Amino acid sequence: MRRRALLSTVGMAALAGCSTGDGERTATSTSTPTTTPTDSGKAEFAFRGVEAPDTVALNTPTRFTVGVENVGAGRGTFTSVLETRLGDGEWTEGGTVEMSLAAGETGRWRSPEIVPRYLTTYGFRLVAFDETWSIGTEPERLGFGEDYATPTGLLIAVTGGSFESAYTGWDDGTATPDPVTPTDGDQWLVLEVNVRNRLQEPRPVPPASAFTVEVGGERRPQHQEISTRPYEDGELDGRAGRIGELIYSVPSGTEVGDLTVSLATSFPGGDGKAIWRQG
Repeated sequence: MRRRALLSTVGMAALAGCSTGDGERTATSTSTPTTTPTDSGKAEFAFRGVEAPDTVALNTPTRFTVGVENVGAGRGTFTSVLETRLGDGEWTEGGTVEMSLAAGETGRWRSPEIVPRYLTTYGFRLVAFDETWSIGTEPERLGFGEDYATPTGLLIAVTGGSFESAYTGWDDGTATPDPVTPTDGDQWLVLEVNVRNRLQEPRPVPPASAFTVEVGGERRPQHQEISTRPYEDGELDGRAGRIGELIYSVPSGTEVGDLTVSLATSFPGGDGKAIWRQG
């Protein structure tokens, strides 16, 4: 087959300033249940802000930092529940912030690493001060050949492809079908998509319709009906892989650098999206 123009193949220290604290707020004994004052005086705590990214890409590890000052007269231990939620969901207990601070000392609690998996807002609330903040997410941006790790355990990559004036399918040693040419002076874009299941259990594969190709911001039509080795959805067995084609008609003269390939689909826990472009 003649081919040309081969494509090359949560947890939570960003300092982008996302604090929602205005002025000083002090924690009372009821909102900071663990306080260990010394004989010299009683500890009292004030919120000093949060350092967090405004937005991170899916599957990108990130953290945030909480600042608390002991404005009292003695050493004490600041303790507070940290709640989390996805989007507009219910608040749930996500962990505990704890710092031992001397009088006048400001502590910075660094969160565990988080890796966002869904296109939503990740919300956080420090219960002791009733302070809330959030981190937004955006699609993961990849080069051709790089894997998008789905929340369900799949690895999906646009691994290669070609531009063709006429599609004849893969040569498997049998009779070659008649060439199919696109209309309106277009050319075919034939993409190869590799899907692998990292888990032991079967996992559903996103449908071909979840993929889109844009050229110059214009969405191009998909033509799976002509493929002799089409991309297949359905369940993929554990530890198995699958390779198939996605076919689109694109303007004649389109080059690799003009392409934006996207996968946008819903998973049981929320939506995900990956975007592939030439690196």
